[in-house]
Amino acid sequence: MTLRHRLTALAASLGVGLVLATAGATAASAHDTLENTDPAKGSTVKSLSSVALTFSADPLGTEGATIIQVIGPDKKYYETACPDLNGPVVSSPAALGGAGTYEVLWRVVSSDGHPISGSYTFAYAPDGTATPAAAGSVKPVCGPAATATTEAPAAGGADTGLWIGLGIGAVVLIGVGVGAWALARGRKN
Repeated sequence: MTLRHRLTALAASLGVGLVLATAGATAASAHDTLENTDPAKGSTVKSLSSVALTFSADPLGTEGATIIQVIGPDKKYYETACPDLNGPVVSSPAALGGAGTYEVLWRVVSSDGHPISGSYTFAYAPDGTATPAAAGSVKPVCGPAATATTEAPAAGGADTGLWIGLGIGAVVLIGVGVGAWALARGRKN
């Protein structure tokens, strides 16, 4: 086998490995996405009775994995019950305290079985006719308490699947390259 044939076989092997690596990474990053929030990110509301999140597909109803926490400016929790799943919509009732910026922390299990999480903020500026301010709670109704910096609960991150896919693809790519080299070397002898 000539050098040209060996290089062609190696290039073909690397191409196949690259396609496999890309396919693995694409499949690993196909988690559901948050499409809509109510209240909207960055909005100002005068009253609020619940928080609703709409995803691109139906999250799985894994027990204890679905969390919505509403944290007020006083770092207390204002969700009043555990979240409810209804198709792609996850919602939780809330009773807000005083005026200020509130943070919504959420976590669900994506329809592909991987946990996803995030957070956003909205402002609460009640008018004089709004319901009385709720007292809030020092502990969340569902799920673990947020950290002092109010980060989203640990969920394994969506990027983890991407890195696993890329790692598997790299191993396949190396294996195909070594196999092509060994095959080309074996034919020479």
